[in-house]
Amino acid sequence: MRRVKAASLVLDFDLYPRNNIDSHNVRCIYDAMKAGVRMPPALVDKKSRRVADGFHRVRAVLLDDPDGEIEIIEKDYKSDKELFIDAMRLNAAHGARLDPCDRNHCVIIAERLSVPIDAVAGALHMPVDKLGGLRQNRTATVAGGLAIPLKRTLSHMAGRKITKAQSECNDKLSGMNQSFYVNQVIMLIENRLLNMEDEKLMERLEQLSELLEQVLEKV
Repeated sequence: MRRVKAASLVLDFDLYPRNNIDSHNVRCIYDAMKAGVRMPPALVDKKSRRVADGFHRVRAVLLDDPDGEIEIIEKDYKSDKELFIDAMRLNAAHGARLDPCDRNHCVIIAERLSVPIDAVAGALHMPVDKLGGLRQNRTATVAGGLAIPLKRTLSHMAGRKITKAQSECNDKLSGMNQSFYVNQVIMLIENRLLNMEDEKLMERLEQLSELLEQVLEKV
């Protein structure tokens, strides 16, 4: 184990088990480090400097200081496949849990790397049939036939081709079902809890009203 500059490490998102980095988790780690908590070392491929485990910790160090250092453990990986299996196993074992979209993301990457489904299931601590269900019921394709994992909000689009804009929307959604978002707005209105002094909010509600008219005309 040794200390290196966090900026010297490579965050290869093509081999990252999660759909994206959780900025809230990064901030929590940052706050913990500022409070004196010592974080576990990141796991790094010795040759390529790619991080197998510790993306959030690296980002937290960089948030505090672009020249900040982080403790690492180095490992010699023989292939991307070997690195990715380790990354899945470690991310499934600790830190923020992998949600269904993350797991499906793992299956898609594993297919590209020719990692057997049973190896993926073992790394993620899941039954093979459940992983297969995620692949079938939570995947869409974009231009070029690229498979992408769908969040629960857009699970009804499984098996379809979606646009780049729709794919970007999928990335930004929090993953709740669609009625959840509608119910949230309804509760705020019914209980008179909207911030009527928020001009941007009012503008967005006006836009929502116009869009709802278009949608309801087709019902």
